[in-house]
Amino acid sequence: MKKILLTLVFAIFVIGCTKTEQVPDAVKNLERFKYVIVEHPNTKAPSFTLSDASGSEFTDQELKGKVYIIQGFTPGCSSCAREIATLNKVHEKFKDKNLEIISIDIGSNDINGALDTKERFNGGDWLWTFDSDDVAVKLQMKTLESTYIIDKEGIIRYKDESLSDSNILSQEIEKLI
Repeated sequence: MKKILLTLVFAIFVIGCTKTEQVPDAVKNLERFKYVIVEHPNTKAPSFTLSDASGSEFTDQELKGKVYIIQGFTPGCSSCAREIATLNKVHEKFKDKNLEIISIDIGSNDINGALDTKERFNGGDWLWTFDSDDVAVKLQMKTLESTYIIDKEGIIRYKDESLSDSNILSQEIEKLI
């Protein structure tokens, strides 16, 4: 009888705990940071040579004197639309302030995946490329949402491994521009 009573009490407790309630916005906001890994590594960015959509090569050395963002993606990733929307906001805010954005398709062997993703998700007018020089490996990217901000001297000043926030990126860029 005790076992039945305890089981009944436990069942009522579980049912009461699983009741669907409106989660406050503040809690939702905190939940999105549960797995965020943000760092300020202050380490030298790796050297690289990549090609843009027209086939022209560019290197990290050509970006010296500019603040730039490197953001990885693969065609078909579910978070690409949100990342690209975030980069569009940042690009709009800083396009006249010498900021470069490089979106690197780390899953394709040619530029077509990058161009398809740019078109599909309304990507901005920045550098779209594929990872022909193992930049993702050199940066030790842990997620498709990995975003890096590199300063004018080629030092990685910001790194996040989660969905980016345009306000946070903007604050970090403001420090460097």
